Amino acid sequence: MKKFLFKTFLFFLILAIVDQTAGMTFSHLGKHAKGGYVGHHNYIANTAKEDILIFGSSRAIHHYNPSILSVYLNMSCYNCGQDGNGIILFYGLWQMIRERYTPKMIVYDVTLGFDLNADGSNQKYLGWLRADYDRPGIRDIFISIDANERYKMLSQMYRYNSKFLQNIIDYLHPVFGIGGNGFLPLRGELDTLKIRKEKKERLTQSFKLDELKLFYLNKLVDEAKVAGVRLVFAISPSWYGANEEQLKPIAQLCREKCIELIDFSNDKKYTHQSQYFKDGNHLNARGADEYTKDILPMLKQP
Repeated sequence: MKKFLFKTFLFFLILAIVDQTAGMTFSHLGKHAKGGYVGHHNYIANTAKEDILIFGSSRAIHHYNPSILSVYLNMSCYNCGQDGNGIILFYGLWQMIRERYTPKMIVYDVTLGFDLNADGSNQKYLGWLRADYDRPGIRDIFISIDANERYKMLSQMYRYNSKFLQNIIDYLHPVFGIGGNGFLPLRGELDTLKIRKEKKERLTQSFKLDELKLFYLNKLVDEAKVAGVRLVFAISPSWYGANEEQLKPIAQLCREKCIELIDFSNDKKYTHQSQYFKDGNHLNARGADEYTKDILPMLKQP
């Protein structure tokens, strides 16, 4: 029995050492990333102090050119957009940003799936926040999604299990470099033959409002107001256009909270205009510059 207990203790001791060592290693790699999405995230969470911040999914990082915004509005700007993410990530980033400073303006590009729609488990949006779990305000986000996360986060390896390869790549040699202002323009034009068949299905797909996402949108609005941040919600163009019925929750939120809403979801200048798009959901570099110029008058201080 003593031999068995000793072996069991030794096994868990080795497991704990490996876990802690791996966690320290990936933490070091992440903190010293040379670029890519890890470097992008680190800058937003720890360094950014620009006057204007752009929040939102891939439609944010590909649709808003901070250089144009900076010149016209005479304010510094950084694009914080992140592929495949929405309010759950950005509410967490807001918690870390406001520890450090208060931006003058946040432009939040709203995406139906990531910011409003119930699309399965919200745990998938926690990946970029796990390394920052111990920072103020972050732990509560995890618990609101799954109370068991508090136990999983005791493992250092678990904190990096979804991003360990990204940490290695962005430490050694980032596959791509995000510009100094966070913007990642897309090149080329879409092939309309590939997407016309998808249009009807996309505009009529089922929709169920995610109450947790709406809860965090409301919290962001309330906290930004208290901090004196001008928060603007925007819906950038898509080739397909959008189902206005599905966008009503964000319009209602803006009305109730007296928040500005810039809506280009069905703007005829862009819908079905292939020269402005890389694919059905994303503007190309030309479209991004054009759209950024179009919203400038709306963002100019009254």
